[in-house]
Order: sequence, then structure tokens, then C-alpha cells
Amino acid sequence: MTAKLDASALIYLGKADLLSLADKVCDGLAITTGVYNEAVTGGLNAGHRDAAKIARATQTGAVKVVSLAPSTQELLQQAAFPAALGPGEQETIVEAVAQQCLAVLDDTRARAAAVVIGVEFCRTETLLVEALVAGLVNLTEFETSLLRLAQMRNMRASELAELLRLGRLISEGLRDDHAST
Repeated sequence: MTAKLDASALIYLGKADLLSLADKVCDGLAITTGVYNEAVTGGLNAGHRDAAKIARATQTGAVKVVSLAPSTQELLQQAAFPAALGPGEQETIVEAVAQQCLAVLDDTRARAAAVVIGVEFCRTETLLVEALVAGLVNLTEFETSLLRLAQMRNMRASELAELLRLGRLISEGLRDDHAST
């Protein structure tokens, strides 16, 4: 099922060179035109090099750009999101509702709004955990990718340590499962 990315998730995955892995985990990535305008158009105008990398990912189809359908635009108007929530985040949430798919949201306010609306969501680093569980990466690749992502996100050391421990526990569990079969 295709996942909808907000601008933060898109930017972090792009900077950390993890868009391809996220695509494999989610079986497709999509962003709304609002997210594209924020991350790519705004990024290019501000001179951010990573915006060009994200633009290429949309041009090759690795990340699909979708316009909101009229019914989804109507849902957006009815949602009454807090003013602090950006248009890209709002669009990502309502698009995930409309498509009944995962939203990848790194902003705390966006995740709170997703809870209220009832959208299934995760943070960017959760995709790395899912990649480890699915066998798309080994423990070393997980740790390397997580460290890159943590650097991009300015992740708190305590969160990073917890995720690294979780990765080791998952890897040990997977090894034990393979050994017993």
C-alpha cells in the first residue's frame, strides 16, 4: 500500500538517501502537490541541494505527486485543522484518510491531528524498523541508516539509543527464529 509522506519525512528520507528503502517498505511513496510545493519548489527557491534530489525522485516516479480529488478537498475544508499545522501536513493527513493508507508524519502536531482524525501513521524512523523486520536490511544496514537519519533529524540521543536497542532485539529474534526452523 502506498504511503503518503509529509514534507519533513520526504526531506529527511531524501537527505539520508533512504527514499528507495522507504519505497520498498511501503510498496510506493506519494506526496501531495502541497508537499511538493513546500519541499521541492520552496527548497529549490531557497537553494537547498536536497530539493533537486527529491525533484528527481518525483520525475522518475520513485515518489508520485498526487493532486487532491474534489472529495478529498472537501474533507480538507471540513477537517478544521489547527492553524499551526501546515498545508502539506493537512493534505497528507486527509489524503491518507481518503486513500486509507499510511501517513508518514514527523511533526508532533501533525501526529496529534492524525490521532484525532483516526489516520494510521508512523514516523520516518519506524520505516527503518519495518525494513529490518521485513528482512530488507540487516542489523548493520539498519544501524547505519538510522544513524544517518538521526543526524538529519537532530534526534535526541535517548530516542536513538532506544531505537538501536530495538533493532538489536529484533535482529536477535529473527536470528533465533531462523535457527529454530
